[in-house]
Amino acid sequence: HAILSRDDLSHIVAWVPHGRAWRILRPREFESKVLPVYFEHKKLTSFTRQANGWGFRRLTKGFDRNTYYHELFLRAMPFLCKNMKRPGVAKKITGSPEHEPDLYKISEIHPVPESSKDDNTILLPCTLRGGPKAR
Repeated sequence: HAILSRDDLSHIVAWVPHGRAWRILRPREFESKVLPVYFEHKKLTSFTRQANGWGFRRLTKGFDRNTYYHELFLRAMPFLCKNMKRPGVAKKITGSPEHEPDLYKISEIHPVPESSKDDNTILLPCTLRGGPKAR
């Protein structure tokens, strides 16, 4: 959430309009400007592996092609992340394109807010600037 909350990085990585997924817009800049600040690695492949390990899925078709989503990672709702758990290897689910959700249709019924009234208090300033690195 901290990375996606920074306006100065929105040309590199950003939420998609419905707020249920995010997309890396400029992979090379993501590697050089974002990864070294927030993570202990500098390769996009390592980041992708780590995101997959936390249960993020990459969508492969439709308007959301090449976006990443997790049911507990929604724009303006960083408090949901507390419920995210790293699934064990045996519990990892491999998705197929036929079973990918249509996040735009879901958002028509259950929209995600543009921002939270508490945006400034939910994320610590040190985290927004690139505080504790994710492990």
